[in-house]
Amino acid sequence: MLIPFKSPHLLIRPIDENYFYAVNCAYPNSLRVLNRAQYDIIRAIDNRTSVKALGKQLSIPTDTLNGFLRLLSQTEIIRFDDQFSEPKKPASPKSLNFWIHTTNRCNLSCSYCYISTLNTTSGMIDTTRRQLLNKLVETVTKRELSSIKLRLAGGEPLTQFKSWQAFIPEARNALNALRCDLTFSFISNLTILTDEMVDFSKEHNISYGVSLDGLASDHDATRTFRSGTGSFNIVDRNLRTLIAHNIPVSTNTVVTNCNLEGLPGLTRYLIGLDIPFRYSIVKGEAIDSELLETCLLTSYAIMGEAIQGGWRFSSRHQFCDLKPNELGFQTCASGFSGGAIYVDGTLNYCHVHFGDETQLSHSIFETGLDLVDMIEQGSHYEDMKSPDCLSCRYKSVCTSGCAVYRINGKDPHCGLYHKVIPLIYELQARERLKVLQYYGMM
Repeated sequence: MLIPFKSPHLLIRPIDENYFYAVNCAYPNSLRVLNRAQYDIIRAIDNRTSVKALGKQLSIPTDTLNGFLRLLSQTEIIRFDDQFSEPKKPASPKSLNFWIHTTNRCNLSCSYCYISTLNTTSGMIDTTRRQLLNKLVETVTKRELSSIKLRLAGGEPLTQFKSWQAFIPEARNALNALRCDLTFSFISNLTILTDEMVDFSKEHNISYGVSLDGLASDHDATRTFRSGTGSFNIVDRNLRTLIAHNIPVSTNTVVTNCNLEGLPGLTRYLIGLDIPFRYSIVKGEAIDSELLETCLLTSYAIMGEAIQGGWRFSSRHQFCDLKPNELGFQTCASGFSGGAIYVDGTLNYCHVHFGDETQLSHSIFETGLDLVDMIEQGSHYEDMKSPDCLSCRYKSVCTSGCAVYRINGKDPHCGLYHKVIPLIYELQARERLKVLQYYGMM
């Protein structure tokens, strides 16, 4: 007797009066748009009634019902037993992801900068870059890694462009010879961008992650040059230059009490640019939770309107560290497949630990250890999660938030996530429904 079971992590909600979505929040890319009849089938599953009995109850031929349920079982929305899977930590990493602190120098004087060593030293010297490449080659050879990503940050990494211009193709060629793909991105304030940088980025497939605090008034209130002049107009011009040259670029906005009321306007601006953007809630600082929710919901309503015009929400927006599609076993690479390498070659759990001598760290100049060894023997915060998180339906979507800033093992904005996650899935479903209706499939 074949009995269907619904996933304990199943989320099923209406899109409108005629359509619904279902998603297993513990199985990647499982979102499915349903019509009323399909919705009624899932609702009727009680984990006790057989397929044959359900068919009689719903007046659906057994073969037809069984075919639909088999389709749902491919992404574990249902199973024919109760052995549902969840994302698990692999025994060892197959890829690595490092934040590289290229320099302590920065051309802006942002009041909230968390880099405690800012402007105390200059850029990473060539000897350290040489040793970084040596460690990359050593680790790839030993671990047979398939890919590595280096995020070049600071300070302002583009002040160090010349120093990395020769390293990037050399390092990529060295790792490609070992059948390992090496990718680079600049984590930048984007106040510096020359024709030479643009040409180099196009040639070597460099992407950009850009810090953006809002539109002109909000951005210029916090991200100023040392003269006090705001930087928005320059950033806007350079963003448009990267877009015009088809260079991958995304923005990240840290939402604080100072800029949250500008989120709706910023949302319209970023939708207009049609680039990926992320909204992150400030860490270690109080924020007006009610106003934050109001401004976010207004911004998501704007995104919903844009979806109807063809805007691609699912590939354009991320909220904090939420992973609604790919899911995860932990929030970021730190402690398993990545970390942060300081300007002197010190490897930390996270870049917020630079300059903190109380944290465990290694140096890439150490012998006898590869980069994975150093990660394993360093600090670990990633598994410190509350019992609530471990039993939550959304635990693979949220992964308890940033490991460094959890409070009692939980992200301080847990309550907001419980409201936003279903909304994100709804907007993805609306986007998919529009495509299905366009092709006459719904």
